[in-house]
Amino acid sequence: MSRYLKVARLLTLSIGIGLLPTLAACSNNNNQESASSANSPSASASPSASESGNAEEPKDPVNQKFDPPVTITTAIVDDGTSRGNAFKPGESMEDNANLRWMKDNMGINVKFDFIVTKPEDYDTKLRLLLPSGGKLPDAFAAGNDPLQSLLAADKLMPLDEAIEKYAHPEYKKLLETYGYALGEVKKDGKIYGLPAFFMGDEGTVMWIRKDWLDNLGLQPPATLDEFENVMKQFTENDPDKNGKNDTIGLAVPLKEGPWTWMGQTDAIVSALTDQMINTYDVRLFWNKGADDKLSYGAIHPDAKLYLQKMRDWMSKGYLDKEAGIKDPAKASELAAGGKAGIMFGPFWMGDWPLGDATKNDPKADFEPYPLPAGPNGLVGRAEKPLTQGFTVFRKDFENIEAWFAYFNKIFAKKLELAGDPYFDARWKDGYHEGYDYVKFDGKIVKGNYEAAGVPADQWPLKDGGTIDIRFMMTNILGNFTSIPHSNDAAIKKFLADPNAEPVTALEFDVKQLKKRQLDAAGVRVNQSAAADGKNYFTGPMTPTMKSKGELLKKLATESYLKIIYGEKSIEYFDEFVKQWLDNGGQKITDEVNEWYAKNK
Repeated sequence: MSRYLKVARLLTLSIGIGLLPTLAACSNNNNQESASSANSPSASASPSASESGNAEEPKDPVNQKFDPPVTITTAIVDDGTSRGNAFKPGESMEDNANLRWMKDNMGINVKFDFIVTKPEDYDTKLRLLLPSGGKLPDAFAAGNDPLQSLLAADKLMPLDEAIEKYAHPEYKKLLETYGYALGEVKKDGKIYGLPAFFMGDEGTVMWIRKDWLDNLGLQPPATLDEFENVMKQFTENDPDKNGKNDTIGLAVPLKEGPWTWMGQTDAIVSALTDQMINTYDVRLFWNKGADDKLSYGAIHPDAKLYLQKMRDWMSKGYLDKEAGIKDPAKASELAAGGKAGIMFGPFWMGDWPLGDATKNDPKADFEPYPLPAGPNGLVGRAEKPLTQGFTVFRKDFENIEAWFAYFNKIFAKKLELAGDPYFDARWKDGYHEGYDYVKFDGKIVKGNYEAAGVPADQWPLKDGGTIDIRFMMTNILGNFTSIPHSNDAAIKKFLADPNAEPVTALEFDVKQLKKRQLDAAGVRVNQSAAADGKNYFTGPMTPTMKSKGELLKKLATESYLKIIYGEKSIEYFDEFVKQWLDNGGQKITDEVNEWYAKNK
């Protein structure tokens, strides 16, 4: 069976690691080694070169303390909604446990040039610093237009040398593996930003009402033909046994085209062609042809296969008649409300929104299943882009070594790999004692403190809640990063033995998943596809994308809907393609391929 993986944009629920700006030229000094405070893990300083007797000996990339202390400036968006996840009462963005820990254990002070409450205000602040000649923060998050303006103005530091000298060895491997995703921060062959990687674990699975299957004596569909039959039965044969003709097969949002963050139909596309399709963002998907040129999937002739199938299903009533005006959240109400029996989407849907189905029907049982294969054996899914913004550095920033010292320590904690020489084993319990864990009666307790017998005066919060200090640790000084697919092993572990004990923070997170979420994550892992179908355009928006992108999005989305709803014939697709090319699409195609020729 032919399988492939596609790359696409999507909201993530995965927990990230901070690509945090820090600071400074440093000297290591064992005499300055400091034990952690009662509320935080310890960090030991590695021996200095002079102490080791070898001036060329490389510094430990994780355990360093800076003496004299260094200060780094940064900026952040803080709308206040996440404070409860990171701070105790009385703490703030500028005064909290993690900043105190950085100062006491690493000799790093953090100062904020500005704190705003809205992302658009953050971007505006950065833009205004360019014409005014104002000083940029030392290290900060950037993406899209502000990032490209900073690059064009030569305001950012090239990072290749710093990566080679200071980056954690495993992080270097990550950059090599996913180097194709760095197009937005490359200029003249150099890297000017460090990516915030997604976990990459939200690939589509097929959610079906198993109780409806059982009511109608049906098996989970393994092929597209079987899938169509299940939709037919769910639409026509009263699967909920209420005596009413009030159900449909598939809940799907078509307002944003074939690909979105929940309810997407990428699995249908993938069963019919190796061309991934998106109409809502002209940056996605660009597929590579046999001529080594990139083409926009939404105008490829194979898109007709998808449109014909969706048109046929819509005419038969298997799809929601209002799908064209519904976003993912609205579409999910059909499934959660007991009116649709199938919906595609990520593993986390097993809790919300599909978990709400039991509120209307206690017998409702949405279960995750592998994606159906098409007539030629094709099966696959779209994956969101692997990056979400970048951490960049002021061109004259002098303390990049200190930035990496902090980042490497957090990154090593995230790795928690057996045998990793840089992992500080003293962090195994958690990040900050009294925040994300407590020690009681010789044990580490992470949540459910009352049940564990922990006295109330030792709880992180008075209401028994746990503070996710990682929010502060991983977001204060730039963008954050996850390690793509790093939770796959944990998923397999708890599928094999649900009662297994978690031994790392990542395993603890995975074990907290609801059973349906874990089962769905396992479906995704076990039906993985070869990574040969990624989105090949990862560069910045081209000039014509900026000027014509919205027009082309509207043209593509409306044309697809007209065909699916039967307002236009399938032959109208060719007219749409011509309009798309004539109204800026051909110019965008030329710009994309010019970028690709330089960066592939």
